[in-house]
Amino acid sequence: MKILLLEDEIYTRKFLKKLLLENSSVREVYDTGSSLEALDIAKKHEPSIAMLDIELGVDETANGLRTAKMIFDILPDTYFVFVTGYTKYAIDSFAVRPFDYILKPIKKERIWETINAIANKIEKNEPKITVQNKNEVVFVRLQDIIFLETDEKGILIHTKHHTYITNSNLTNWEERLGENFYRVHQSFLINKN
Repeated sequence: MKILLLEDEIYTRKFLKKLLLENSSVREVYDTGSSLEALDIAKKHEPSIAMLDIELGVDETANGLRTAKMIFDILPDTYFVFVTGYTKYAIDSFAVRPFDYILKPIKKERIWETINAIANKIEKNEPKITVQNKNEVVFVRLQDIIFLETDEKGILIHTKHHTYITNSNLTNWEERLGENFYRVHQSFLINKN
């Protein structure tokens, strides 16, 4: 998972980033103390989770709640977690359907419990296929597949992070993958999304 971390207190931000990166479900943490930069990061990297402090410095144009609402407008499937020292914002935070509201001081177990719960929820909701890749079977998320192509080695499945080589033929894959994939050429099948 990719996580956007908005925290204006630098030591807390460094601590949280280190803590999050220790979790095996977390691939990347984009951290900032700026609400505007947080919005730019969200647009560019489309994080699975936005972990936001609510009260930011006085020079900020928006607090964490307002930033969350702006992110929610463009990425409604993002899981929002508020990490704050104040209970008074809990009711207002429901505008973005937060997954959790964690009060400071931060406890590692509490953060990991939340991250693991979100990871499990994401994993259950994402369609996957099994791919026989050489001599191993791997699970590949459909949304990660960019395109498939026919090659002298077999069918190459190109994803965001890997290329898998499998047997079978492109027609079988076209039937298996369904309507989100389109045959643009006799040798290529692309993900329409």
